[in-house]
Amino acid sequence: MKIEELDLGHRWPAQLVENNALTPPGARIEVRELVLEVPQPGLDFRAGQSVAVLVAGPHDFGQQHHIRLYTVESTPADNGSNRISLCVRRCSYLDPYSGERFQGIASNYLCDLPVGSELLLAGPVGLPFVIPEDPRTPLLIVGLGTGIAPFRSLIRELYEQRHWEGRVMLFHGTRVGLEWVYRDAIAAVCKSSASFAPVEVRSPRPAWDDPADLADAIQRHQAEVWQLLSQPNIHVYVAGLALIGQQFDAALAEPAGGAEAWAKRKAELVAAGQWMTLLY
Repeated sequence: MKIEELDLGHRWPAQLVENNALTPPGARIEVRELVLEVPQPGLDFRAGQSVAVLVAGPHDFGQQHHIRLYTVESTPADNGSNRISLCVRRCSYLDPYSGERFQGIASNYLCDLPVGSELLLAGPVGLPFVIPEDPRTPLLIVGLGTGIAPFRSLIRELYEQRHWEGRVMLFHGTRVGLEWVYRDAIAAVCKSSASFAPVEVRSPRPAWDDPADLADAIQRHQAEVWQLLSQPNIHVYVAGLALIGQQFDAALAEPAGGAEAWAKRKAELVAAGQWMTLLY
């Protein structure tokens, strides 16, 4: 189903109050954090949900709006105000036939949007990540690249509101160390909680633009990962590109005793509502 065919709920305006770079000047990938003031009270966003950004046309195929979904990284519940924030990566696309490069419509619109601008949004879209009631529950989280965005809100809820005691293992990172986002926030949680265990996922050859190697990171921590996944109350959260989900499955086949054994364990977690993904 195309994004334009989704049920986006009602539409509402927002005002941009901050547009901050999360990556340093000259980084190969530009990621920005946009803070939006939502004048309409009562909008209930939760970690794992998205908002639809509607970029006014006219556009190439005659549609009135170009629509893209962005995960909400900070909700009104996080900051005690009518504000949400988005993590946006500036994108471009190479035409496989002409070789011409085109700028992504929504991402470039948002990255270049001046503070004070109004924009049109819709949502919330999608189901939120469910946090278990028992604060001793172990959690395994995978959020590579901008897939880390929904977990900013989730981790805040865990440690600022729920005082989480269970083991929380987070795999995060991108292709190049300088392009990582939220490292300071992650480091702050490490100082405040001994149960929080972040793992930085690096690219084996960043100069060649190789992707972050999730399989290698899991291999290096295989015993702990499998120990967590073997616990009956484990909850798993995975966000990022669809390739991340495929890499995660491939990496866990070995400790599980084969792809079939891992598929069975994963199916058990899905059936129990303990497996949540946000892949795109």
